[in-house]
Amino acid sequence: MSTVEPEIHDVAARVPAQRSPEDTAHEPVSRFGVPDESRLPPHVAEIYAKFRRQYGFVPNWLASLAINPDTAYRLVVFYEHLFDPHRSHLTAAERELVAVVTSSANQCSYCVFNHTEALGDTVRAQRIAQGFHHVRLSLKEEALAVIAERLTRDPTAIGDDDLQRLRQIGFTREAIVEILEISAFFSYANRLTIALNVVPDDQFFAGRDLKPH
Repeated sequence: MSTVEPEIHDVAARVPAQRSPEDTAHEPVSRFGVPDESRLPPHVAEIYAKFRRQYGFVPNWLASLAINPDTAYRLVVFYEHLFDPHRSHLTAAERELVAVVTSSANQCSYCVFNHTEALGDTVRAQRIAQGFHHVRLSLKEEALAVIAERLTRDPTAIGDDDLQRLRQIGFTREAIVEILEISAFFSYANRLTIALNVVPDDQFFAGRDLKPH
């Protein structure tokens, strides 16, 4: 018996059904849903437990990526190492600024919501996410935002002068590599989140403090 599906000739059958208003109230967490938590491997189940201890819930991005448990594991391990304050050459605010500008340039609404919460001043953070060029930034903040946006939108446009400017305003070579790494990491995370259409958590809109510990 042939395994090829029969061709559909009915044009109406190929047209998506109209969505009812109630559909938006039951928007799925992601395009693939979330896995059965009871069947997660131990190394990912422990990550779930850690997030519940720290934040009180498992964020949608983690649950969505856990469809492939090792994808979730790799991203969390990378993120925790990258954002470890004892290893970083940047302040927490500088790291979050790079995250917000990169995520905004990629149009990743989930990561923008997440990291504007972590950036601090809610109104200012939202303004930066909407377009940092219209926000009065410090010299260092502006330099971080410019390099993060450029790396995201047009990485081949970065030249010696861009990196030298960062050196001149006080960033070490180690810090500059970390700036580039954080922006590149968020482009990676943004693309996963966008492709899976991960819905922002309700907690983002309830005033819950989601800043990393």
